[in-house]
Amino acid sequence: MYKNLTSLIQKPLSFLFNRTIRSLVYSDQKTKRKSKKQSGLSALDELLFRYTKPDQQFLDAKYGFNAQFVVYETNSNYCDLSKSYSGENNERYQNNYRSIVLPLIMMYGCHLYMNDETKCFFGSSSLKKNQLEQRVVLLQYAANNPIEDRYKVSQLKNINGYVVSVFDGHGGWQLAELAMNILHEKIDQYVLRNQDKILNQDDLIQQSISQAYSDVEEEFYKVALQAYNMGFPSVARVGSCALTAIVVGNKVYSANLGDSKGIIVNVNNKTNEKSYKKINHTLNANSKKEQRRLKSVFSDDDIVVCKSGNKSCYVKGRLQPTRSLGDFRLKFQEFNNPKNVSEDKGYLKSISNFKGPYISSTPDQQVFEIQKGDRYLVLGSDGLWDELTKSEISKIVQKNQHNKDEIIKQIFEESLSHAAKSNKMSDEDIRKIPLGKRRKLHDDITVIVVDLQGQV
Repeated sequence: MYKNLTSLIQKPLSFLFNRTIRSLVYSDQKTKRKSKKQSGLSALDELLFRYTKPDQQFLDAKYGFNAQFVVYETNSNYCDLSKSYSGENNERYQNNYRSIVLPLIMMYGCHLYMNDETKCFFGSSSLKKNQLEQRVVLLQYAANNPIEDRYKVSQLKNINGYVVSVFDGHGGWQLAELAMNILHEKIDQYVLRNQDKILNQDDLIQQSISQAYSDVEEEFYKVALQAYNMGFPSVARVGSCALTAIVVGNKVYSANLGDSKGIIVNVNNKTNEKSYKKINHTLNANSKKEQRRLKSVFSDDDIVVCKSGNKSCYVKGRLQPTRSLGDFRLKFQEFNNPKNVSEDKGYLKSISNFKGPYISSTPDQQVFEIQKGDRYLVLGSDGLWDELTKSEISKIVQKNQHNKDEIIKQIFEESLSHAAKSNKMSDEDIRKIPLGKRRKLHDDITVIVVDLQGQV
């Protein structure tokens, strides 16, 4: 579906830059001619828009306070729904689909898994081992304008299992969008390509994940380098954390870059027992383990710079994640302002005596066996974990173990309530803060809840 970006970039780049060469020198300038869909995009956004073809997964910002929590159910095997609807679009389909509407103010609906082949929301079919139908509910709530989080859920075609991912973009949404569009497909392609050479299932899946992540990094590098050299300095700051979980049989395979988190919740444990297990480590400069690792590799005095009483730490004083996609200013000299272009043109001051890469795009991978009682897999961007602890989320899951929709509804309500209390506001008042300004109070929140019933 998604062709190699290098082949796509040749002719469009010539046309784009011949027409707008002067405006592209300044990253905050807009091109004179834009389609209605592209209006408001910066020059960098427009460039990447042409090659990543954004698939809008969330409602437009202007509908943010009127959106609804929607689940569609149908007994039909084929339909053309490709996203949840609200307002006029919802009325258009109400004769064919029975909707369950729970009033929540959010940027995006919470819905059952959408089948990749039929573009349909499925109803009352029972869960089938290694099949994604009916297993997933998800939620996305924006703080940034535009939102920088992305997600993806997919049924794998070349191995009997399914995959879910959360992408938490920073410095822009572009790389999170690209990863959302191509990562899962590439994992599936590498599984097919490797399965005759790698017979061990664990090795097959982990090798395929590594290769797919590497491809995403390489694809963005090719576009980013040309953009940077043509006057898009902000592309050097575009990056994304990513957390992927693949479920095959009784195993969960996790791959992580950055500070998104995931847990497996056991619903059989007693309330006084730990009822969850982490599927990944947090990979950012606040981690003492990561600080020790970086300091053992780099002799630079400023390899980790901590602020606010050592509560917020950054690699080279610039970035919290120690592993991520993109963020090329910390990886490659060619994005380190090698020509010393003036900062008033959007270029950052170069890192002296550059010894990068200081951060890595190689995901940290782990494998877990699903035990008896392990009922739910919960993934979230750091906007969720900033507000709720793993223990708090596991208690919500245990309390509502027979109702996925109620689980994610309560997770959202309690995370937003915590953000309100932290800012000495009421729940009602924090919801009224406009997008963009809301980011000062909390981050974008993306949550995926996967029912693991029947996988053991």
